[in-house]
Amino acid sequence: MYYCVSPFILTVSLNHMVTHCPSIFTLPQGRIEDVKNLFKKKCLFTVEQVSKILQTCPNVLQEDLNDLEYKFQFAYFRMGIKQREIVNSCFFQASLAEIKNRAIFLERLGLYQTPDKKGHTQIVNPKLKALIRASEADFVTKIACSTIEEYEIFKKLLAREKQEWNDDGTLKVQLSDTESDEESDME
Repeated sequence: MYYCVSPFILTVSLNHMVTHCPSIFTLPQGRIEDVKNLFKKKCLFTVEQVSKILQTCPNVLQEDLNDLEYKFQFAYFRMGIKQREIVNSCFFQASLAEIKNRAIFLERLGLYQTPDKKGHTQIVNPKLKALIRASEADFVTKIACSTIEEYEIFKKLLAREKQEWNDDGTLKVQLSDTESDEESDME
């Protein structure tokens, strides 16, 4: 059975949600509850914050729950961003790949630092909203103080680097032809 909206959704702007996620009217009630529970119980957002996320990022209703949780964990644990800033930045509108590319690029340039346990850094990090909402050109030139060419090369190298690692975090070992021949000779 499908429900048009849940009472929870009535607290947010339906016009915005319908414009950006018209399939909301065909979502099963359970799906809306699952997303709401994920944000409240696993990500520790308040009811008001969950309402704002659904209002500004209705696409979360169609995303895989594990992907949503991982995306939150990346922002919270890896980037040191708290729930309030995640909500106010419209974090869930951006793809995780884009966020990772930008955060890691800044980190390797020395322009972003994961806060310590007390939330302190030795540098002033750019705001998450600026990192996410900036066009690629503005991000590269104004936030990263770099060039588009350097950023494109970085993304290619990062993709190659990602391919060199197994899912369990171990390095994939590829033997060259000569190493492979030597290894078979030993047997």
